Amino acid sequence: MISRKKNWTLTQDALDKLLALFDQEPERAGVKYELMRGKLTRFFQGRRCSLPDELADEVMNRVARRAQEGEEIRLDTLADYFYGVAHNVLREFLRSPENAFSSLDVSLPSAHLSVNPDKLEERMAEKYESEQRLECLESCVAKLPAETSNLIVSYYEEEEGAKIRKREQLADSMGIPINALRIRAHRIRAKLEKCVTECLNRSSGHEMD
Repeated sequence: MISRKKNWTLTQDALDKLLALFDQEPERAGVKYELMRGKLTRFFQGRRCSLPDELADEVMNRVARRAQEGEEIRLDTLADYFYGVAHNVLREFLRSPENAFSSLDVSLPSAHLSVNPDKLEERMAEKYESEQRLECLESCVAKLPAETSNLIVSYYEEEEGAKIRKREQLADSMGIPINALRIRAHRIRAKLEKCVTECLNRSSGHEMD
């Protein structure tokens, strides 16, 4: 499974520090961010990964976390740094591609298969956690202003190939460049991740009461 630092969610501060790595001027930073993200997506596509867009986002999130935590990231070797993180993400994905980014899509083994009881219990626990996460996500999206929720839902709908075209159409309809749309969606996603984490923590607290 793609590993994530426990309890860490993308924040506005982390995203700002990520963009600052590319350029101190926001508009130029946004363009360079988009170029790097595109290169990362093609990196994963070239290795026949089924989730190139999501894996590119994972690389961006990891670099954002490291920048927020104060890790020294040399600007003269910035591209190499991103690709180094991408290779780590790729190795984790290839070790367990069926688990990567599947927290909302966990299925139980077929009934006719011979299943280890411990493994079955583990899968059922994962399924329960996924259902909780989905409920929290739906609740958090519902709290967003209608325009914001429509944007983020439209941004992530469709399959991989159609998703790219849909995002380009969405950016055109809003009259903004695609990189500006990506950054806006990233910020909304950061708020949603924080909201979902808080929701899950509250759920866990209620279970222990």
